[in-house]
Parts: sequence; C-alpha cells; structure tokens
Amino acid sequence: MIKFNFGFKILFLLILVTSIDRLHANEKEQALTLEQLNAYLAAPNRQENDSQRDQSRKPAQIMHFSGIAKGDHILDIFAGGGWYSELFSMAVGDKGKVYVQNDSVIWRFAQKRIEKRTKNNRLKNLTRLDKIDLPDINIPEKSIDIAFTALNYHDLFFTYDISDGKKTIFREAEVDHKAALAKIKASLKDDGVFIIIDHHAHKGSGLEAPNSVHRIDSNIVKYQLEEAGFVLVEQAFYLANPEDDLSMSVFEDKLRGKTDRFIYKFKKRE
Repeated sequence: MIKFNFGFKILFLLILVTSIDRLHANEKEQALTLEQLNAYLAAPNRQENDSQRDQSRKPAQIMHFSGIAKGDHILDIFAGGGWYSELFSMAVGDKGKVYVQNDSVIWRFAQKRIEKRTKNNRLKNLTRLDKIDLPDINIPEKSIDIAFTALNYHDLFFTYDISDGKKTIFREAEVDHKAALAKIKASLKDDGVFIIIDHHAHKGSGLEAPNSVHRIDSNIVKYQLEEAGFVLVEQAFYLANPEDDLSMSVFEDKLRGKTDRFIYKFKKRE
C-alpha cells in the first residue's frame, strides 16, 4: 500500500508538471511596444534601401496594430520581395517563425528580391513558400498567430495588365478566394488575427479595379471575409490619404506610396 501511494504521488506530480509545461508553451508573449518595434527599423542589418519606405508604410504602427509578439508564427501572404517579412523575422525572434508565400504570378516580380533577402540563410526563422497558390499552402492547422497581407489582397482577382495598348494575361482565372480564405482561417489559432492592408478603390467598382488600377473596393473585402467566417474587429487609419481620388493606378509615379489605404484586423467568428 505504501509503494502504491508513493507511485501514485509520483505519477500525479509528473502529470501536473507536464500540464503546466503545456500551459506555458501555449501562452502568448506580451505584444511588443511601439518603442521596441521602432528599434527594429533602425537595425543596421536591414537590407539596403528598405528604410526608404518606412515613412510611407509606417511599419512600426502596423506591427503594433497587429499585436505582434516574440515567438509568434506569421503567415506573410503575397509577400513579394519580403520587405515586411524581414521586419517580422526580427520582431518574432528565434522562437518565432515567418512563412513567406508567393504564388507564381507574384514570384515573377519578386524572385530576385526575395532570393537576395534570404541568401545564405540570412533570416533563419523564415520559411519560403515559393510559387505556391494560396489555397495549396501546407501549414499546420491553428498554428498561425498573425496572417498578413499588405497591398496585395486585390491580387486574388488580378488576371491581366494593359501597358502601351498591349494586354498581358497573368492568370487564366481569378484565385479561388473562398478556398484561399478557408485555408487562412484553418491555419489561424483561435485567437489569431488576419491583417489586410490595401489600396481603396471607388465604391461599387467591382472586380475590375484590381486589374485597371490595382485597387479594391473595401466593401468587397469586408463582405468576402464575413462570408468566410471572419469578423472585422478593428481598423486603423495610419495610411489614409483623402487627397487620393482613387481613380489612378497605384503605380503612377506621383501617387506611388501615397495612396489612400485601408487597414483591417479580422478574427475568426466564434
């Protein structure tokens, strides 16, 4: 009887310790402060010329709005050359992870930049998902703290471009946004967030704006996310510009970096 009691106590203690370890493992670190995030912008090892976009993109405020913390796992969607990916990499630290996704269309424009940025395993906590369509990404369910896309949600519907009177087809059809959003939702933790930043288009402009001016009606975004089981919980206005009349392409020299942009934070509907 004595041996049984002793063994039972040992077993109980082992279960208790294991439970506490699991609880601590699931605890999210405290979100980084704006001061801490601004310090990453001044890091001497940032890629050359990256800081030139800080003023127009306000990354410290954006990351603070996202609630980024040490140890977070982040999915950077349509990440392009990885400008934000590098800042995320610094912010989440060695225990964190950043997935950098580009499909074959974005890859055409971003390959050289992202390869340079990640050369020689420069960003060790970063995993590239090259030329993989968003609905096909392979990420463990409920593993992502922050899903993020900056200025590229409209690219789900970007299929062609017209330049100098010549039409170039980039996709035969739009990305299946329902499948893409379902994948993102499945990858997010229950308390995870989905941050979407994009260029405002005129209300009622439909899905032509992603091709003609590389913008999107924010009402479309909100409707599609709500339909996919997300809830808009917060928005920010760091990148608002009331002087942008929304009619020009975002790539016009006099407008580049100065568009009127929306910033949305979504969570999964409970």
